[in-house]
Amino acid sequence: MGYKNEYLEYLVLQAKYGDRGYDLVDHAIEKGEVVEVRNMCAKVHPVLIERLEDVCKMLDVSKRRFIESAVSAAVHEAEQLIGEHFPHLEGWGDEA
Repeated sequence: MGYKNEYLEYLVLQAKYGDRGYDLVDHAIEKGEVVEVRNMCAKVHPVLIERLEDVCKMLDVSKRRFIESAVSAAVHEAEQLIGEHFPHLEGWGDEA
């Protein structure tokens, strides 16, 4: 993909996703302000944490923002699959 196409893709993705207020939330948390968030903890392999930190540094994104986006996408996909495989359960796979 040439530079022009990469740049155009960057602009489209930036318009599609924007920052969605993530930076404001990160800033408020850092300043100790009260923000409606909950802690999500899991013990994971140290190599995965190092990779996460490297990716976040390269993309200039907070770990919180990266993890929230990844978990949100995974939960959405799981909900869709549950709805497909268990159609008798109401509320699964419905668009929120």
